[in-house]
Amino acid sequence: MPIPHQFLDALVCDRRAPEFAEVDDIFGWMIGSWEMDAVVHNAGGHNHEVKGEMHASWVLEGRAIQDLFIFPRRADRHSGIPLQDDRYGTTIRTYDKKLKAWRVNFINPASDETSAQLLARRNGNCIDMQGHLSDGTPVRWRYESFTASSFHYVAEKLQQDGKSWRLYLELFGKRSDRLGQAA
Repeated sequence: MPIPHQFLDALVCDRRAPEFAEVDDIFGWMIGSWEMDAVVHNAGGHNHEVKGEMHASWVLEGRAIQDLFIFPRRADRHSGIPLQDDRYGTTIRTYDKKLKAWRVNFINPASDETSAQLLARRNGNCIDMQGHLSDGTPVRWRYESFTASSFHYVAEKLQQDGKSWRLYLELFGKRSDRLGQAA
């Protein structure tokens, strides 16, 4: 089956929509392609490290940012059958004018229990996101640091005690395209 170029041409946009000129563009820095080192922190204290990739673009006439979030990276996938902790998903980020926040919807059909809906806002030099996994578990995600060429991301889940948070994912990204190389 041929690649649906008309679909891709209609989806992807090279800039944000003009009506977002005054919006806090907290995610525009991620447009492009990234290599990632992912660390999955399991509840038993065991860490699993894997290489990943992310590709992001403005979409829907520049009214949203969409990414493809993949680990293990495509070059390292062999069976085509997702394993526990795999990610081959997409995130759609849209700005909610009433809330003055970004809605973040992560969809991961390879492992639906990691799918989530969150609200994102700038917090100083960081981006804080709060919401829930698909099973209702409260989560908080955070870009601890980000530049035009790198980022550090952490994800935590609220534990059953309703008080303590457990780190379950950490990402270290490095830009792999030419965008932002001068930064």
